[in-house]
Amino acid sequence: MSNKLALVVDDSRMARHVLSKMLTEQGIDVDSVESGEEALGYLCGKKPSMIFMDHTMPGMDGFQCLRAIKNDPHTATIPIIMYTSKEGEVYESQARALGAVDVLPKTLKPLMLAQVLERQNLLPHQTRATGSAPQVRVGQAANDVVIVDMDAKPEAAPTPRPAPTPEEHPELNALEQRIEQLTQQLQGMSQKEDSQRSRYGLVQYLGLALCVVLIGWLLLSNNRLMQELTVVQSNNRQLEDTVREQTQKNDAMRNELNAQMSAQEQMSSNQNRQFYESIEWALNEDGQFAWDEKPFNDRLASTLSQLARNLSSVGFAGEIAIRSHLGRFCQVTAANGETFLPDVDATLSSCEIVQFNPTSAESIGTEQTPGFERFLAAFQSEYGDEIELNLSTAGDRRPVARYPSQDPDSSADRWNKVAARNQRIEISINPY
Repeated sequence: MSNKLALVVDDSRMARHVLSKMLTEQGIDVDSVESGEEALGYLCGKKPSMIFMDHTMPGMDGFQCLRAIKNDPHTATIPIIMYTSKEGEVYESQARALGAVDVLPKTLKPLMLAQVLERQNLLPHQTRATGSAPQVRVGQAANDVVIVDMDAKPEAAPTPRPAPTPEEHPELNALEQRIEQLTQQLQGMSQKEDSQRSRYGLVQYLGLALCVVLIGWLLLSNNRLMQELTVVQSNNRQLEDTVREQTQKNDAMRNELNAQMSAQEQMSSNQNRQFYESIEWALNEDGQFAWDEKPFNDRLASTLSQLARNLSSVGFAGEIAIRSHLGRFCQVTAANGETFLPDVDATLSSCEIVQFNPTSAESIGTEQTPGFERFLAAFQSEYGDEIELNLSTAGDRRPVARYPSQDPDSSADRWNKVAARNQRIEISINPY
């Protein structure tokens, strides 16, 4: 008898090699192709005993090839096993609906393969089962797929009905009456019996009576237990309904409470943001410092100290960002190297406008007085990570007031007033 032949359809060279090796170890000859189109061409000349089909392939995928094979009467009877990395009950149901007899994962072990081959009667020493015919549903159209339901389940057993009550089942009343009649007959027979009758006969009649009474008692007890069980089941259903309704109410209340808390948090966040913005506006309105004063000075240290105390008292945690802005003043340099601002009636031709390159702007814009340096050290010790100070400078790149034209005859005082507005400290409060 010739060996069985398997066709492996997979675009992965490694997957074809692994599966072919395991099939060969089972005594099965193996041919392999790389695509669904090649598989259909192969089947025009050969008819293998089984087909192992990958799902994801370039061109025709596994389901399309499976459908084409099952629609061809010459190949429809070949067992097809999907050999794919796809998983899940939905995928397996789709594969079986299209005609696949089983689904194997790419992480296949030899024992699992042997079990599937044995279950499908595909091992070399097995023959196709000819026992009970599987249930077959044939479509009405020419292109319908024939679905073989190999896993048809037997009809579910009917739910047992509770034992009938005496009022519902008159046989119980009749049985009780019969017991009474037998008992009366035994009593009558005992009175009429000869005193010389054997003790063995009397024991027989008494045993019969006891058996009848015991059977009746068991029937009545069973009926009573069934009634109690019915009551317990009814109570359980009512309790389950009550618990379900209460759970739904609790869920609704929880959702409503969460929505209210979210709305309250949003409202509180908006109110806090408005509060911080009002503080920022008040501080920045009076944030200018003099032309010859360092940006981070003692006066600013006092302002930040008071601000931090107020914020800490309301539970603030976050960052206070302080950025300096430099004004481009028109200055006069004396013979001794000292600089000063020109007189009120001087023109721009009598002074020189300060120009900042990036390096000088960074250096001048972050200068600190000794008092401010001591303030920083004490601030870090007092507030730690709760409130953080972030110092930076924008140099002269972001003036709030536009400078006039640099006409040599223009007023130097007017120019310096604009520069004084632009020389300022900007404070920003950013909660975590």
